[in-house]
Amino acid sequence: MACTLKELQDTEYEILCSFADFCDKHKIEYVLFGGTLLGAIRHNDFIPWDDDIDVCMDYKNFRKFVHKIKKNPIPRMHFSWAGTDLQHPNNFAKLRKLGTYMVLDSNKGLDICNGVWLDIFVYTGRPKNPKIEKLQTNVYRLFSFLGRQYFFEIIDRNNQEEYQYSKKYKLITGLPSKVNGLLRRMLFSLYNALGGKKSEYVGFNDWTVNPKEPVLRENYTPICKHVFRDREFSVPANYDQSLRAIYGDYMVPKEYPSHTDLSKIEL
Repeated sequence: MACTLKELQDTEYEILCSFADFCDKHKIEYVLFGGTLLGAIRHNDFIPWDDDIDVCMDYKNFRKFVHKIKKNPIPRMHFSWAGTDLQHPNNFAKLRKLGTYMVLDSNKGLDICNGVWLDIFVYTGRPKNPKIEKLQTNVYRLFSFLGRQYFFEIIDRNNQEEYQYSKKYKLITGLPSKVNGLLRRMLFSLYNALGGKKSEYVGFNDWTVNPKEPVLRENYTPICKHVFRDREFSVPANYDQSLRAIYGDYMVPKEYPSHTDLSKIEL
Protein backbone atom coordinates (compact mmCIF):
# COMPACT_ATOMS: atom_id res chain seq x y z
CA MET A 1 0.00 0.00 0.00
CA ALA A 2 1.16 3.54 -0.78
CA CYS A 3 3.80 4.60 -3.28
CA THR A 4 5.89 7.61 -4.17
CA LEU A 5 5.09 9.91 -7.10
CA LYS A 6 8.26 8.67 -8.82
CA GLU A 7 7.11 5.06 -8.49
CA LEU A 8 3.69 5.94 -9.92
CA GLN A 9 5.28 7.80 -12.85
CA ASP A 10 7.58 4.83 -13.52
CA THR A 11 4.56 2.51 -13.68
CA GLU A 12 2.68 4.90 -15.98
CA TYR A 13 5.76 5.13 -18.20
CA GLU A 14 5.80 1.34 -18.45
CA ILE A 15 2.17 1.44 -19.63
CA LEU A 16 2.99 4.18 -22.14
CA CYS A 17 5.87 2.12 -23.58
CA SER A 18 3.62 -0.94 -23.94
CA PHE A 19 0.96 1.21 -25.60
CA ALA A 20 3.44 2.81 -28.02
CA ASP A 21 5.02 -0.55 -28.93
CA PHE A 22 1.55 -1.94 -29.71
CA CYS A 23 0.62 1.08 -31.85
CA ASP A 24 3.91 0.99 -33.73
CA LYS A 25 3.52 -2.75 -34.41
CA HIS A 26 0.00 -2.32 -35.79
CA LYS A 27 0.65 1.02 -37.57
CA ILE A 28 -1.77 2.96 -35.37
CA GLU A 29 -1.17 6.71 -35.15
CA TYR A 30 -1.36 8.45 -31.77
CA VAL A 31 0.21 11.49 -30.12
CA LEU A 32 1.09 12.46 -26.57
CA PHE A 33 -1.59 14.78 -25.23
CA GLY A 34 -2.20 17.44 -22.57
CA GLY A 35 0.19 17.46 -19.64
CA THR A 36 2.11 14.49 -21.04
CA LEU A 37 2.84 16.39 -24.25
CA LEU A 38 3.80 19.44 -22.20
CA GLY A 39 6.14 17.31 -20.08
CA ALA A 40 7.79 15.87 -23.20
CA ILE A 41 8.41 19.29 -24.75
CA ARG A 42 9.41 21.17 -21.58
CA HIS A 43 11.14 18.45 -19.56
CA ASN A 44 11.71 15.47 -21.90
CA ASP A 45 9.92 13.65 -19.07
CA PHE A 46 6.87 13.96 -16.85
CA ILE A 47 6.05 17.39 -15.48
CA PRO A 48 7.73 16.91 -12.06
CA TRP A 49 4.43 17.02 -10.12
CA ASP A 50 2.23 15.27 -12.73
CA ASP A 51 0.58 11.97 -11.76
CA ASP A 52 -1.21 10.84 -14.92
CA ILE A 53 -0.47 10.23 -18.57
CA ASP A 54 -2.56 11.08 -21.65
CA VAL A 55 -2.49 10.20 -25.33
CA CYS A 56 -4.95 10.90 -28.15
CA MET A 57 -5.78 9.72 -31.65
CA ASP A 58 -8.47 10.23 -34.27
CA TYR A 59 -11.49 7.94 -34.48
CA LYS A 60 -10.16 5.94 -37.44
CA ASN A 61 -7.07 4.96 -35.46
CA PHE A 62 -9.07 4.39 -32.29
CA ARG A 63 -11.35 1.92 -34.09
CA LYS A 64 -8.26 0.12 -35.36
CA PHE A 65 -6.77 0.11 -31.84
CA VAL A 66 -9.97 -1.39 -30.35
CA HIS A 67 -10.10 -4.05 -33.09
CA LYS A 68 -6.44 -5.04 -32.73
CA ILE A 69 -6.29 -5.08 -28.94
CA LYS A 70 -9.34 -7.37 -28.72
CA LYS A 71 -7.54 -9.90 -30.91
CA ASN A 72 -4.05 -9.29 -29.53
CA PRO A 73 -4.23 -8.19 -25.86
CA ILE A 74 -1.13 -6.44 -24.54
CA PRO A 75 0.56 -8.66 -21.92
CA ARG A 76 -0.11 -7.57 -18.31
CA MET A 77 -2.45 -4.82 -19.53
CA HIS A 78 -6.24 -4.42 -19.58
CA PHE A 79 -8.13 -2.21 -22.05
CA SER A 80 -11.09 -0.39 -20.45
CA TRP A 81 -13.84 0.91 -22.72
CA ALA A 82 -17.60 0.67 -23.14
CA GLY A 83 -18.22 -3.03 -23.67
CA THR A 84 -14.90 -4.31 -22.28
CA ASP A 85 -15.52 -3.28 -18.67
CA LEU A 86 -19.28 -3.70 -18.23
CA GLN A 87 -19.53 -0.60 -16.04
CA HIS A 88 -16.83 1.57 -17.64
CA PRO A 89 -18.06 5.08 -16.68
CA ASN A 90 -15.74 7.34 -18.65
CA ASN A 91 -16.20 9.03 -22.01
CA PHE A 92 -12.63 8.10 -22.89
CA ALA A 93 -10.77 4.78 -22.82
CA LYS A 94 -8.05 3.59 -20.47
CA LEU A 95 -5.19 1.13 -20.69
CA ARG A 96 -4.55 -0.31 -17.22
CA LYS A 97 -1.75 -2.40 -15.74
CA LEU A 98 -2.92 -5.63 -14.19
CA GLY A 99 -1.72 -6.39 -10.67
CA THR A 100 -1.85 -2.73 -9.59
CA TYR A 101 -4.59 -0.83 -7.77
CA MET A 102 -5.57 2.82 -8.16
CA VAL A 103 -9.23 3.79 -7.77
CA LEU A 104 -11.01 7.15 -7.66
CA ASP A 105 -13.72 7.64 -5.03
CA SER A 106 -16.26 8.10 -7.85
CA ASN A 107 -15.42 4.63 -9.21
CA LYS A 108 -15.54 2.62 -5.98
CA GLY A 109 -17.91 -0.31 -6.25
CA LEU A 110 -18.00 -0.41 -10.05
CA ASP A 111 -17.44 -3.66 -11.92
CA ILE A 112 -14.25 -2.45 -13.62
CA CYS A 113 -10.52 -3.11 -13.59
CA ASN A 114 -8.87 -0.69 -11.14
CA GLY A 115 -5.26 -0.88 -12.29
CA VAL A 116 -3.01 2.16 -12.78
CA TRP A 117 -3.94 3.68 -16.13
CA LEU A 118 -3.12 5.64 -19.25
CA ASP A 119 -5.98 7.74 -20.68
CA ILE A 120 -6.79 7.46 -24.39
CA PHE A 121 -8.73 10.41 -25.80
CA VAL A 122 -10.28 10.54 -29.27
CA TYR A 123 -10.55 13.68 -31.36
CA THR A 124 -13.51 14.02 -33.68
CA GLY A 125 -14.39 16.39 -36.51
CA ARG A 126 -16.77 19.25 -35.74
CA PRO A 127 -19.16 20.06 -38.62
CA LYS A 128 -19.56 23.57 -40.00
CA ASN A 129 -23.30 23.18 -40.48
CA PRO A 130 -24.96 24.45 -37.25
CA LYS A 131 -27.82 21.95 -37.46
CA ILE A 132 -25.50 18.99 -37.86
CA GLU A 133 -23.29 20.33 -35.08
CA LYS A 134 -26.31 20.56 -32.76
CA LEU A 135 -27.29 16.99 -33.62
CA GLN A 136 -23.73 15.82 -33.00
CA THR A 137 -23.68 17.53 -29.59
CA ASN A 138 -26.99 15.93 -28.59
CA VAL A 139 -25.72 12.49 -29.62
CA TYR A 140 -22.63 13.08 -27.49
CA ARG A 141 -24.75 14.14 -24.51
CA LEU A 142 -26.72 10.91 -24.65
CA PHE A 143 -23.50 8.89 -24.99
CA SER A 144 -22.10 10.71 -21.96
CA PHE A 145 -25.30 10.36 -19.94
CA LEU A 146 -25.39 6.58 -20.43
CA GLY A 147 -21.91 6.36 -18.92
CA ARG A 148 -23.04 8.34 -15.94
CA GLN A 149 -25.53 5.59 -15.05
CA TYR A 150 -22.81 4.02 -12.96
CA PHE A 151 -21.86 7.26 -11.19
CA PHE A 152 -25.53 7.76 -10.34
CA GLU A 153 -25.75 4.28 -8.80
CA ILE A 154 -22.75 5.00 -6.59
CA ILE A 155 -24.25 8.28 -5.41
CA ASP A 156 -27.43 6.42 -4.53
CA ARG A 157 -25.52 3.86 -2.50
CA ASN A 158 -23.42 6.47 -0.73
CA ASN A 159 -26.23 8.94 -0.03
CA GLN A 160 -29.09 6.45 0.18
CA GLU A 161 -31.19 8.74 -1.96
CA GLU A 162 -31.95 9.22 -5.61
CA TYR A 163 -29.78 11.40 -7.79
CA GLN A 164 -31.16 14.89 -8.44
CA TYR A 165 -31.82 14.15 -12.12
CA SER A 166 -34.28 11.45 -11.10
CA LYS A 167 -36.47 11.37 -14.24
CA LYS A 168 -33.55 10.90 -16.64
CA TYR A 169 -31.86 8.64 -14.13
CA LYS A 170 -34.81 6.26 -13.95
CA LEU A 171 -34.84 5.88 -17.74
CA ILE A 172 -31.37 4.37 -17.85
CA THR A 173 -30.68 2.62 -14.54
CA GLY A 174 -32.72 -0.40 -15.63
CA LEU A 175 -30.53 -1.04 -18.69
CA PRO A 176 -28.35 -4.15 -18.45
CA SER A 177 -24.64 -3.34 -18.63
CA LYS A 178 -24.19 -5.12 -21.98
CA VAL A 179 -27.06 -3.16 -23.53
CA ASN A 180 -25.66 0.07 -22.11
CA GLY A 181 -22.23 -0.70 -23.58
CA LEU A 182 -23.68 -1.52 -27.00
CA LEU A 183 -25.71 1.71 -27.07
CA ARG A 184 -22.71 3.77 -26.02
CA ARG A 185 -20.52 2.30 -28.76
CA MET A 186 -23.21 2.93 -31.37
CA LEU A 187 -23.70 6.53 -30.21
CA PHE A 188 -19.96 7.18 -30.16
CA SER A 189 -19.70 5.86 -33.71
CA LEU A 190 -22.57 8.12 -34.84
CA TYR A 191 -21.05 11.11 -33.04
CA ASN A 192 -17.81 10.60 -34.96
CA ALA A 193 -19.57 10.00 -38.29
CA LEU A 194 -21.41 13.32 -37.97
CA GLY A 195 -18.11 15.14 -37.59
CA GLY A 196 -16.56 14.09 -40.87
CA LYS A 197 -12.96 13.09 -41.56
CA LYS A 198 -11.64 16.34 -43.03
CA SER A 199 -13.23 19.07 -40.94
CA GLU A 200 -11.06 22.05 -40.06
CA TYR A 201 -11.89 21.79 -36.34
CA VAL A 202 -12.03 18.84 -33.93
CA GLY A 203 -13.26 18.22 -30.40
CA PHE A 204 -12.29 15.69 -27.72
CA ASN A 205 -14.28 13.17 -25.68
CA ASP A 206 -13.71 13.89 -22.00
CA TRP A 207 -15.69 13.99 -18.73
CA THR A 208 -18.11 16.73 -19.65
CA VAL A 209 -21.61 16.38 -21.07
CA ASN A 210 -20.56 18.54 -24.03
CA PRO A 211 -17.50 17.90 -26.21
CA LYS A 212 -14.58 20.19 -25.46
CA GLU A 213 -14.42 23.49 -27.32
CA PRO A 214 -13.25 22.76 -30.87
CA VAL A 215 -9.61 23.25 -31.81
CA LEU A 216 -7.84 23.24 -35.15
CA ARG A 217 -7.23 19.77 -36.56
CA GLU A 218 -3.78 20.93 -37.64
CA ASN A 219 -2.84 21.21 -33.94
CA TYR A 220 -2.68 17.39 -33.81
CA THR A 221 -1.75 16.29 -37.31
CA PRO A 222 0.71 15.63 -38.92
CA ILE A 223 2.92 13.95 -36.33
CA CYS A 224 6.62 13.69 -35.58
CA LYS A 225 8.78 12.13 -32.86
CA HIS A 226 10.04 13.65 -29.61
CA VAL A 227 12.00 12.34 -26.63
CA PHE A 228 10.14 11.43 -23.44
CA ARG A 229 12.50 9.92 -20.89
CA ASP A 230 14.72 7.40 -22.68
CA ARG A 231 12.92 6.94 -26.00
CA GLU A 232 10.94 8.80 -28.65
CA PHE A 233 7.15 8.94 -28.89
CA SER A 234 4.76 10.47 -31.40
CA VAL A 235 3.80 14.11 -30.84
CA PRO A 236 2.00 16.69 -33.01
CA ALA A 237 4.36 18.35 -35.45
CA ASN A 238 2.55 21.60 -34.52
CA TYR A 239 3.06 21.00 -30.79
CA ASP A 240 3.87 24.65 -30.14
CA GLN A 241 0.51 25.72 -31.56
CA SER A 242 -1.27 22.89 -29.73
CA LEU A 243 0.27 23.68 -26.34
CA ARG A 244 -0.25 27.44 -26.65
CA ALA A 245 -3.93 26.85 -27.35
CA ILE A 246 -4.23 24.96 -24.03
CA TYR A 247 -1.66 26.56 -21.71
CA GLY A 248 -0.67 29.92 -23.19
CA ASP A 249 3.00 30.47 -22.34
CA TYR A 250 3.59 26.79 -21.64
CA MET A 251 7.32 27.14 -20.91
CA VAL A 252 6.50 28.88 -17.62
CA PRO A 253 5.83 26.11 -15.05
CA LYS A 254 2.59 26.35 -13.06
CA GLU A 255 2.29 23.74 -10.33
CA TYR A 256 -1.12 22.18 -9.69
CA PRO A 257 -2.41 19.69 -7.10
CA SER A 258 -2.21 15.93 -7.54
CA HIS A 259 -5.18 14.03 -8.99
CA THR A 260 -4.68 11.02 -6.74
CA ASP A 261 -4.00 9.96 -3.15
CA LEU A 262 -0.62 8.19 -3.33
CA SER A 263 -1.26 6.50 0.02
CA LYS A 264 -4.08 4.44 -1.55
CA ILE A 265 -2.16 3.15 -4.59
CA GLU A 266 -0.73 -0.37 -4.83
CA LEU A 267 1.98 -1.12 -7.39
